[in-house]
Amino acid sequence: MSETFDTMIPPLKLISDHLDRQANDRPDQDFLVLDDERLTYAQTKDRVDEVARALLNAGVEVGDRVALLSGPRPEFFIHFLATTSVGAIWLGLNPKYTSGELDHVVGDAEPRLLFGFADVTGEDQLEKLDGLVATHQSINELVLLDDTDHAGAIGWHDFVQGATQVSHEQLLERRASVDTLDPAFLVYTSGTSGRPKGALLTHRGSNFCNVIAVERKALSDRTMICNFPINHVAAIGDVCGRTMTGGGTIFFQEKFSPSAVMELTEKEKLNTFGGVPTMLQMCVSHPKFGDCDLTSVDLLAWGGAAMPAELLQTLMDKTDCTRCTMGYGMTETTGGVTYSGLFDSVDLLATTVGTPDERQPLRIWHAEDREAVGEEAGEIQVHGDYTMAGYWRLPEASANAFTDDGWFRTGDLAIRRDDGYVQIVGRMSEMFKSGGYNVYPREVELALQEYPGVSLAAVISVPDPVFQEIGIAYVMGADGLDPDEVGAAASDKLANYKVPKEIIVLEALPMLPIGKVDKKALLAAWHESVKSD
Repeated sequence: MSETFDTMIPPLKLISDHLDRQANDRPDQDFLVLDDERLTYAQTKDRVDEVARALLNAGVEVGDRVALLSGPRPEFFIHFLATTSVGAIWLGLNPKYTSGELDHVVGDAEPRLLFGFADVTGEDQLEKLDGLVATHQSINELVLLDDTDHAGAIGWHDFVQGATQVSHEQLLERRASVDTLDPAFLVYTSGTSGRPKGALLTHRGSNFCNVIAVERKALSDRTMICNFPINHVAAIGDVCGRTMTGGGTIFFQEKFSPSAVMELTEKEKLNTFGGVPTMLQMCVSHPKFGDCDLTSVDLLAWGGAAMPAELLQTLMDKTDCTRCTMGYGMTETTGGVTYSGLFDSVDLLATTVGTPDERQPLRIWHAEDREAVGEEAGEIQVHGDYTMAGYWRLPEASANAFTDDGWFRTGDLAIRRDDGYVQIVGRMSEMFKSGGYNVYPREVELALQEYPGVSLAAVISVPDPVFQEIGIAYVMGADGLDPDEVGAAASDKLANYKVPKEIIVLEALPMLPIGKVDKKALLAAWHESVKSD
């Protein structure tokens, strides 16, 4: 059941074309904000063009990789737009990554230029940057955006001076040579199974998904915070790309802080409050939540994981907000492929991911190599040129990611309900058989999260001599939470083979950098506990 929307925004050719459009339509509106620094759309366009000319002067060619190690700041998005506009492939690097994690990504992508800040939120990054330059021969130059005087590096001011050697006509000529289906940026998957792979995402995919999201999620004229790591589509597309496409204003925070999010929302009277549910739960649990004024918020937005109903209702009550937006997508789809209705019920928002858009064909594919019938579970598969161009330098993995007839395999299991809404039941890789029955962890987690006081649940499977595999649940919630009572409540909603054989209460669950539960860490902790017993 998909809705029909009038296309009011053209997808355009390059990602940066939407900046040009907004700079023409609303030149004096604030676009990028960090603390007391504010850049309008017109000022941002001037800076993007200047950096783009400097990149051309540095010899950057179409297809070259250009990397940036930074937190979420205005410079990140300016650098991203400039790099992609001249046909280079942009690579974001997370300052929280270890040297080993950075080595894998940089060694795989082989960037020609490396940009970074010597200091990121009070942490010295020079050792990491120097290590990357020394280890990876592809890097011709290190540029420090904070102009730190450092041997072997160029200051940002000196680098940008190179823009004077390239004319605006030369810049336009280069941009005209870039195709909308050319790769624009590399995003390495989180690596929950195996080493991270680099998904090549295109100008077409980014613009197409951003335009649909602005329409379906009511993201025109939004004021919102970006505090996601820059190596993730949440920062690049979900916040920055969509806000730019919709003509809004982005407020940057270099790291997530519940109190800082609420203070900024109140101070600037932001109209959008969002994040992954884990972040929102941390805001609600913070001592300042009761006193902060969030009544300027008229849209709640989230993604990345299911939102517990109790948490959502708390946020709606606090903000007096009646509009909510979420959906389903992944790195390889560039953006969302399903969308909730803006006035869906709390139950729908907590248990489903909305409906597909007719412009993004979606099917539920059964294991018997056919479309699922009724409410059978199957893999979500999507079709269109907005999906990734492939995995970087992994032709076999790229081919395996698509069916013979061109549908992208998401690896996520879902059912399409009778009302047309899609309900995620788990990852294909997470589904396990207990006593011969299929168990989908996501279904179990939703049931556990219905218990009062449970704010988050994660289910893993472990070996069992009788049932082959059984479920172990980790839950986070209020003090005094009784695991036996949680399990008893879940047994009223689930068949006995689905009920976890053990429920473990933790103060906090381990998280991946983007805010999803790190199930590999939970599995490792379980094996360690068994070993110590």
